[in-house]
Amino acid sequence: MIPNPIKWFELELKRILMRILLDTERDKRAKKKREQNRSREGRNHVIYYFHQVDDPYSHLCAQVIPLIKENYEIEVESYLVPPPTKEAAPQPDLLMRHSLDDAKSIAPYYGLEFPLVKDLPNNEITRIAQSALISLKDYTSEDLIKIGNLLWKDNLPGIEEIITSMPNDDVIDDVLSSNSKLRKKFGHYLGGIFVYEGECYWGIDRLPLLEKRLKKLGLRKNDGPDVVERKSEEMKEVKKLDLEIDVLWSARSPYSYLAMKPLSDLAKKYHLNLNYKIILPMVMRGMKVSLEKRTYITKDCKRIADQNGIPFGNIVDPLGYAVERCYSLYPFAKRHGKEEKYLWAFAESVWANGKHGYLEMNLKNIIESIGLSWNDAKKELDSENWKNEVEKNKETLFKLGKWGPPTIILKNKEGKEELVVWGQDRIWLIEERIKMMQTCVN
Repeated sequence: MIPNPIKWFELELKRILMRILLDTERDKRAKKKREQNRSREGRNHVIYYFHQVDDPYSHLCAQVIPLIKENYEIEVESYLVPPPTKEAAPQPDLLMRHSLDDAKSIAPYYGLEFPLVKDLPNNEITRIAQSALISLKDYTSEDLIKIGNLLWKDNLPGIEEIITSMPNDDVIDDVLSSNSKLRKKFGHYLGGIFVYEGECYWGIDRLPLLEKRLKKLGLRKNDGPDVVERKSEEMKEVKKLDLEIDVLWSARSPYSYLAMKPLSDLAKKYHLNLNYKIILPMVMRGMKVSLEKRTYITKDCKRIADQNGIPFGNIVDPLGYAVERCYSLYPFAKRHGKEEKYLWAFAESVWANGKHGYLEMNLKNIIESIGLSWNDAKKELDSENWKNEVEKNKETLFKLGKWGPPTIILKNKEGKEELVVWGQDRIWLIEERIKMMQTCVN
């Protein structure tokens, strides 16, 4: 097929702009310049923290703030924000439910506390919690923690006792709106966000990157351990448990691509079977994604890729036709037992090598790079033999209470779900569950 020259040009322009945005040396220069400007302007080192009272991740983050202030020469300014917009969180109910389950699961590994509750806060107590913080005006991280504990324990009277003077709805809405605009200006859309000199760090997972930056600036007060350190069980012996992992994977999800290498390493370490199950990208399922979200995700993926030695940054967005053509050849690769190699080769080509995923010559190179015949594969190019599987996998995704890739499912030898996680950030949690299962084997 002859490619649309306008489409090709648009993708090339975006690719060039994205390479500039993600250039590592450019990022270093930008950070250095920001520090020079901060010093010249006489500004202190300040972290801006955005807190959403009914967000489970925000409750975990609030507990870390006193430790950050104790261990680093840094100031923290907290801002109360509303939930994300529909464009930033197209499935808000699923996001909140997932966040609650996830926060409860990870808190013990970080030495943090989260009540073992089953229900999310209702609108009334959430509003009262917002009112309490706004009434305090100069609220502290200790206030965030205290009110958060009362909120998650559904202790409405306890929160009401804190209110010094009840603000009216207009005051509350104005504060939330103003802080939301500031958050957007900094380039984010969620709660539990730390911002330092031009860079956003979401939740507990990204705080180690912030700590690393603060230490490079010489802001550490002591030689103690990092504030955010995850506990991990030691394994002296690896036993084969006949486990397998299903991965609900999207060709347009950079996090799906970044999950592949650590999942492959995990599978080799614990003798697991990996089953990749393709799903359509969220946008191709009718969900909107805001500019702040797209930009943050891409920058965040670059940080993760660099940290894990995964090539990333020369990007040609595969949305649409490229995804469809990729998926049309997936059954062919799967029949030959090379579905993982195929998906990796395609993802690497569009996320790291600047290749247009819809071009036939690039698909030919991908197929041949994994040792398969292009003449045979080409017979299935542009077929619709993948659509039934994608629809089935979408139904599985929503039955699991998730909405996006990569969703990762650990199964035992009977095929029963042992653990379901969302995102490459939780591959470590799967490993911890495997370790726990191994200790139960005689």
